Amino acid sequence: MEEDSKWIQRIKNGETEEFSFLVEKYHHRLLSFIHRLVGDESIVEDLGQDVFLNIYKSLADFNELGKVPFAAWLFIVARNRAISELRRQGRVRITSFDESCAAPDPALYGVDILIDRERHQALQESLSQLPEIYQSVILKSLNGDSIRKIAQLEDITPGTVKSRLFRARKQLKRMLCGEKKNETI
Repeated sequence: MEEDSKWIQRIKNGETEEFSFLVEKYHHRLLSFIHRLVGDESIVEDLGQDVFLNIYKSLADFNELGKVPFAAWLFIVARNRAISELRRQGRVRITSFDESCAAPDPALYGVDILIDRERHQALQESLSQLPEIYQSVILKSLNGDSIRKIAQLEDITPGTVKSRLFRARKQLKRMLCGEKKNETI
């Protein structure tokens, strides 16, 4: 939101007390979101504080004028923190990136299904933010097309397909995991 960008810019300009407005704005929704993920009221507030602290520490690296809205970034960080806590407690299985696109496993229950849905939604949102040249090859790859077939369909070389897939996956991982951007694509 444009309003969030203004607050973030003020915080980056040294008005650190302005962060409290972002906390107030998102506090209730964030804690509700975390509670839905972890299902344990006793740790929700602590996790929320961890998320806001991590966001505050990383705010200098956040591009408030970029394509990812502050709220999306905040909730991705919260989801990742909740998943880390669930893994620490042994309450969630660890899946690979490729599994995150699959339909929920019918053997999963409760929080696992919710986390799979959240992961799938975050992946879809991130995919929609990729440049078209990366989006088309990664979608074809996720649909099971070979590098050779993608090259034929896109009228590019297999090496270009591999390069675009590498860059698309790298950017997706950065968006989904909140990693800092080291290079432009």
